Amino acid sequence: MYKITEILKYLNLRPTLQRKAILNILLKNGNFHVTAQSLGKLLKKKKYNISTATIYNNLNDLSDKGFLKKVVVEKNKMWFDTNLKAHHHFYDEEEDRLIDIDNNSINFSKFPKIPKGKKLESVDVLIKVKKI
Repeated sequence: MYKITEILKYLNLRPTLQRKAILNILLKNGNFHVTAQSLGKLLKKKKYNISTATIYNNLNDLSDKGFLKKVVVEKNKMWFDTNLKAHHHFYDEEEDRLIDIDNNSINFSKFPKIPKGKKLESVDVLIKVKKI
């Protein structure tokens, strides 16, 4: 397994104490969905006092570098996913959590015509669910 400082060096990010703490939690939890707020609670349990803004900025940096996948649930609600394999999500509104959907569980019978000069890069499906 890679050391956290090696990962940060590979991503061309400075190995600050905050980034090391964030990566430590992300790497220890396997496939994992977090928001800046939920990660902040986990960091506090580990005695790290990092502002939500700093956590959010670091999660965005890690996403921009391809280490995390960004999942926008609502205009002001963003999750970060450590699972970089192609997959989709259920979003449980009452429990405020994401649940992975295997990529092969969804079939598309037809896509709209892609604009001229463009190609399909990816398809991200978010299915919102709630109790009956």
